[in-house]
Amino acid sequence: MLKRIFPLLLLILTTSCVEDVDFEQAEDLSISPVLEASLIFFDFSASQFQEPTGTAFVVEQDELELDFFNEEFIQDNLVKAEFFFEVRNTIDRVFRADVIMYDVNGNVTHMFDILVTAGATSEVTETHTEVFEDALLDQLKNTTRMELILTMFPSISGIPLDDTSIGTIKMRSKATLFFEIDTQ
Repeated sequence: MLKRIFPLLLLILTTSCVEDVDFEQAEDLSISPVLEASLIFFDFSASQFQEPTGTAFVVEQDELELDFFNEEFIQDNLVKAEFFFEVRNTIDRVFRADVIMYDVNGNVTHMFDILVTAGATSEVTETHTEVFEDALLDQLKNTTRMELILTMFPSISGIPLDDTSIGTIKMRSKATLFFEIDTQ
């Protein structure tokens, strides 16, 4: 019985439809991946901003190395970037977050700030999206370091912050990177 089925299967397989395949299509392949990554985040309580007079400016700062923008893959394929920042404040003070970007020589490549209103009675949420395209994208590709300077402004009422002060200020941020990769 196997001897009768085998020729029949062979006949079906050799006469089935086959479409021509254009293997050169792979040479024209273009893909557009999107990558998201965390940037800077913090969570400070009001007591961390102690100042005895209520009239002083208090500054906290942090920095992040961004030397991956110098990678050849990034230089050749990154077409857009968006940096998203969200700041939540329940402290009875106004804050400003300055974001400063530097190149390998310490020169400023780009800067912007986010003003955060006082959040005494309820949480205040401020968001900011910085979009890098065209000339701004070229500046970003030259960036190797990003610095965040958080400044708390003096109290309007002059009441100082101490160990018993309540509230927090929190920031989270992310980078969304858009790529265009051509195989040509």
